[in-house]
Amino acid sequence: MQTEGIFEKASGSGIWWVRYVDANGRYQREKAGTWSNADKLLTRRKHEALQGKKLPETLRRATITFSEIATEALAWSDGHKRSNRMDHSRMKKLLGWFGSTPLDSITPQQVERHFQGEFRTAATWNRYRALLSLTYRLAIRNGQAKENPARLVPHKVEHNERTRILAVEEEKKLRAVIIEKFPERLPEFELALHTGMRHCEQYTARWHDVDSSIA
Repeated sequence: MQTEGIFEKASGSGIWWVRYVDANGRYQREKAGTWSNADKLLTRRKHEALQGKKLPETLRRATITFSEIATEALAWSDGHKRSNRMDHSRMKKLLGWFGSTPLDSITPQQVERHFQGEFRTAATWNRYRALLSLTYRLAIRNGQAKENPARLVPHKVEHNERTRILAVEEEKKLRAVIIEKFPERLPEFELALHTGMRHCEQYTARWHDVDSSIA
């Protein structure tokens, strides 16, 4: 039975939650247990909101949006990860989806729907899932969130093909074509050939990423 405002965090768990807007215009979530209890609780909370009745003190708290914890996660990434530039790039899409959304109203189902509509490869899916999960883990550590919706979004199996090295003749032919048609791209080819760097890695690399001691 599908009713707006009633959902399972984990599909098939049998544990139902309610999501509603309180008298102050803030999104709230509460664990109800059975579907019947959830239906009754949602009806009661909607009625209380219409009457302008405040929630119990234990349920009141300042609304924290995704954009707030995203900012903090990027600051952490800048100080701890070499791939921080990729985190900034990916976070733009996550902010486009969830920026002003209260943390507690973002569900695994919503995340998965966005992922399914945007990401075609397992690798891309997993990288965004990892960033979202990191963002929530930091928020939980800071006392800003209680649960991490990314944990219930499935991890995709990545089928990485075996790396094949170009034969000498193949390398010569490929270099000749690049020199003839795209000479300005020859440095990219040479760098990829001798370092194994991907295209995106070449264009996001900075001098501090280079270890000249191994030259």
